[in-house]
Amino acid sequence: MADRRDDLSARLARVASKLTAAASSPGEPVMFGAESHRFRIGPALSQDAVVVFERRHGVRLPADYRGFITTVGHGGPGRFGGAGPFYGLFSIDDWEWALLGDPDVTMLAKPFPAEPDRVYDDWLAEAAPGEDDEPYRGTLALSHQGCGDLSLLVLTGRARGRVVETCPGRQGPRFTEHPDFLSWYERWLDAVLAGERHFR
Repeated sequence: MADRRDDLSARLARVASKLTAAASSPGEPVMFGAESHRFRIGPALSQDAVVVFERRHGVRLPADYRGFITTVGHGGPGRFGGAGPFYGLFSIDDWEWALLGDPDVTMLAKPFPAEPDRVYDDWLAEAAPGEDDEPYRGTLALSHQGCGDLSLLVLTGRARGRVVETCPGRQGPRFTEHPDFLSWYERWLDAVLAGERHFR
């Protein structure tokens, strides 16, 4: 059986290759939001920088996301970051974009209350019943979709590692079908390379 680290290394290399292909495509980008970052991404973070972030927030980043920001790249030139779905990938320093309350370094270590396939009558009332409760605790902001909607990575809780999209309605956040960050990101790259205009 193959080592899971080898599998992750192969996935990261494949994603990096697809990102290079997207960046070298001739003409103007047609994918929604890509004119912001033009498929450019900032330099990868050092392992030490990631460890500092994890210790500060009391979390361990999912292995695939951690591998991406330490080997492929991190942040970037766009208003909302570097090459990624919608308006681009945020820097991890912008982790708090989804929070409705004041940022608190302990917020990432608190379990995210949403679960895949769970139906809510009133998401905010159920996820944050107390005055000081934060419904988007345990998540790191990944990408700005426009109109206030965001893509988030669940760091803590039963859905750890999954990508979820905020939703202003009472039904609450929507989990993507992807099992992890890298699957979500690679599906976006596949859509870009296929000439699609929107990512869903």
